[in-house]
Amino acid sequence: MSSETPRVGEQRPGGRSARVRADVLRATAELLAESGYDGLSIEAVAARARVHKTTVYRRWPTKAELVADTLSARSEEAVPVPDTGSLASDLAALARAVAANIGSDVGAAMTRTLVAASATSTDVAATGAEFWARRLSLTGAIVERAVARGELSSGTDPNLVIETLIGPLYVRVLMTGEPIDAELADRVAALVAAGAAS
Repeated sequence: MSSETPRVGEQRPGGRSARVRADVLRATAELLAESGYDGLSIEAVAARARVHKTTVYRRWPTKAELVADTLSARSEEAVPVPDTGSLASDLAALARAVAANIGSDVGAAMTRTLVAASATSTDVAATGAEFWARRLSLTGAIVERAVARGELSSGTDPNLVIETLIGPLYVRVLMTGEPIDAELADRVAALVAAGAAS
């Protein structure tokens, strides 16, 4: 196999490879929302994405790897890490992006499906743990920048701040079923920013 063959989740810039990856990940997200993790199959993803199943298997050898890449790609696109210059506005921007992502029909269904599957599948649980470790590390930069600017004390725990920010949004999606929107995101962000700075 040549050195140009992409590893799991990698893509060549532009061209057919990038289009195929985007189509496969979109199909995976849709099917996860529709059928759940147990109902998801590589064959169904390939059919939805209009590619041969060997194309999917070559890049994502297991269903867990395909789901992990889908989660990562969706989060990178829908929930970028803001850098506005202040803690309050960074937290608000992040909360709004998370709310829009998991508040959408596909996002909410994916979230519920993967949380439920984590209870019965060690592969999904491991995928989820790795996903959250990466996301918390990335979004923790918001807190680290705020510490560097003097907005927060040096002992502030980045993970705790971010978990406190997104926790109420996930509670609504997973437990209460109440709506989440930009207004709620702003209110939660203001509370977290004030609490972290106190």
